[in-house]
Amino acid sequence: MNMKSRYILTLIGLLTFSLTFGQRDLNNIKTDKHQQVEGSNFFLIPPPGFVVATNFQGFQQESSGASIMVLEVPGPYAESSKGFTTDGLKSQGVKLIKSEEITVNGYQGLFVTAEQLAYGVNYSKCILVFGDEQNTFMVNGAFPKDVQGLKEDMLESVLSVVYESGLVVDQLSTVPFSLDTRNTKLKFATNMGGSLLYTVDGKAPTAAADKTAFIAGLSISNIQSPDRKLSSLARIRQLPYTGLVIDEDDIDEIEIDGISGYEIHGEGLDKSSGSKELVYQVMLFDSNGYYIMVGSARSDFKQNLDMFKQVARTFKRK
Repeated sequence: MNMKSRYILTLIGLLTFSLTFGQRDLNNIKTDKHQQVEGSNFFLIPPPGFVVATNFQGFQQESSGASIMVLEVPGPYAESSKGFTTDGLKSQGVKLIKSEEITVNGYQGLFVTAEQLAYGVNYSKCILVFGDEQNTFMVNGAFPKDVQGLKEDMLESVLSVVYESGLVVDQLSTVPFSLDTRNTKLKFATNMGGSLLYTVDGKAPTAAADKTAFIAGLSISNIQSPDRKLSSLARIRQLPYTGLVIDEDDIDEIEIDGISGYEIHGEGLDKSSGSKELVYQVMLFDSNGYYIMVGSARSDFKQNLDMFKQVARTFKRK
């Protein structure tokens, strides 16, 4: 599974339901009921009672915990979609129920239903993933299985998607924080579902020989951890590395922009390439959940670690 597939799967969160889906070709036309997902090229008809999400690109219903999230990942659909298999989803704690081929306004795609246990809640998921040779797009709907009356509304909303490729949007405007990468080699590459990706050449995926990357985002769910240090350690160990070595003496308590958290770094083998990489992580915890920043590099570990620390300390909430 490549990096794009793994990243998409780690963002899949909270939904699945079993349904009968007969239509295999979507030919949607934008109507006055469609709403643009802020900072993106996606338009959806949100279900009744849903509002613009605050922690991700999409819509949410706070009373039920239901959500619809959109995601755009640079890279061919044929590669990114390889992760949407029984084994690929299982590796992320998601149980595949059904997968069907579909076209979305001419784009090749998959419609997936699944289930997931997260934070003690059973979720149903309906995932529409589609794209072309350059980009992969995803609409991920999720809601607790025991909530009645949402299934059809969620399905209709997910399948109402219209993607306008020619629309120019400000990808940084809706993110509730900022970073300063001036005086570093990092350049902004893209906004992936509310997480900001920086690479050496400002492209995603990077075409540079130097694969150094930095990602920053906000947790989708407002989950409070009783032991933030253990949560930080558990989170970095979920990253796609084998043999990850972390010196627990180097786990530092940190405060940035008035928020406390933990800074961790280690070394491991990337599961996709087998390359030895530096892995850096900062998690900052507040009343809305947590902010997370992750850096990775295959060379110049000392210099890149210093750079990751420099960038992380420029984090500022808007």
